Amino acid sequence: MTCEETTTCGCDDRSSNSHQEVCQCDDDLPAKPYTALRVAYGMLLGEDDFRVLMANPRGKHMLTSAWLHGAGVVWGFEVCWEGTRQLKISPGLAVDGLGRLCAQEASQCLDLSAWVDKTAESSDRDCAVQTIHACLSVEFDSCRTRPVPTLADPCDVTRKHDDLSRVIETSKLALVRGECACPQAPYHRTRVLLGIDEPGPQDCPGDEALAARRCVAEMPPADRPAALLAEFRRMSALDSACLRPPSQTGCESLFPVLTASAPVVLACLEIKVKHQDNCTEVECVGISTCCRRALLPTATIQELLCGLAPGLIEPDHADDAGGPRICRESVRWGNGGSTVSFSVTAPLNKSTVRGAVRITSLRNRGWVEEDVIGVRCHDDDTRVEVELADPPAYEIVRLIVKGTGPVPAFGADPPLPLAGFEDDPPCSADDGRDAVMTFTNGLPGVEKVAQ
Repeated sequence: MTCEETTTCGCDDRSSNSHQEVCQCDDDLPAKPYTALRVAYGMLLGEDDFRVLMANPRGKHMLTSAWLHGAGVVWGFEVCWEGTRQLKISPGLAVDGLGRLCAQEASQCLDLSAWVDKTAESSDRDCAVQTIHACLSVEFDSCRTRPVPTLADPCDVTRKHDDLSRVIETSKLALVRGECACPQAPYHRTRVLLGIDEPGPQDCPGDEALAARRCVAEMPPADRPAALLAEFRRMSALDSACLRPPSQTGCESLFPVLTASAPVVLACLEIKVKHQDNCTEVECVGISTCCRRALLPTATIQELLCGLAPGLIEPDHADDAGGPRICRESVRWGNGGSTVSFSVTAPLNKSTVRGAVRITSLRNRGWVEEDVIGVRCHDDDTRVEVELADPPAYEIVRLIVKGTGPVPAFGADPPLPLAGFEDDPPCSADDGRDAVMTFTNGLPGVEKVAQ
């Protein structure tokens, strides 16, 4: 039974606040998360009281599962094409959009040829070969069982002397024509912030999240984790404030979806059918499970989140040995491109600098090493000036100051190899890091040379 078929919806106490009742039309399995049984000594409990007793925990479980976990497959429900007619679906467990468990304890088969015949339209028969798109889903179902004797009113001529005492919660498969609907992804701002979604046209929330993402990217690397966490909290708070359960005339719900949207998608099917002599033959079936959602255990999510952590978490700068570093913004070309200078954070050993500096430029036949005729240190050996015999011959120029290898630039105090630029990761006392800058638009005073 669905909400479209009745207006009672199982919410029998209409005197209470309507927004506090979960609209569920299955009287056998009521769900009222905000109504609890209050018992007192000597109270006479009837059928309605026991329904409230079981409806409260059931409603809480469904509500939290639907909002906090969403709909998806927990395990199983493998879909495969078997033989020439049968679609086989293995046992499995899923949670639907209303937080109900959809269990299938045995494999089930669907006769695709019979389904195509049943759903075919008159125009389909005119096609020799046809491709049909269909969506396979699983939805919640229940049935009554185990009759037991019951008390009956002797004045009721329609009375029955037994009733079914159990409700079995199960599931049923549904196959409908058409593409599977794309599930709506909530938390749009948060998804844009993390780069999963992109803002659309006239998308103010998306633009706000994109601005937050750019703000985080402009922060220094050491400050980005804290900045991202702050923006994540802000975007997710705004997203959650905008969430609302859907509404429908005659049926109010607390769930994130309506009953019609509660089934869980298992697979998207592409069925190639051949019609000939009033006979339908299924030639082949393409099965895609990319449209289904899987619900991962929390322990698995925790471990997956650690997968990229070594690449995202930089070592503490306290582990840096303290070698001298080049100030990137201090690099200056002068004298028409025949000199280049830069500053370092600590004094250098002058005898090690000359062999550590190289300047190259790129021509069609490969790299050309420019002729360095002198390297001088100034300002207590914290500023280096490199003099070339001639300006670099070609537009693409590379400045290399070695901090690795057999002849690195070395610090005077402390005596440690060059550690690259100021914003580079930490270095050890045994090996430093090369400082490399590439200039691609030519240098001041340097004319382009024919290659």
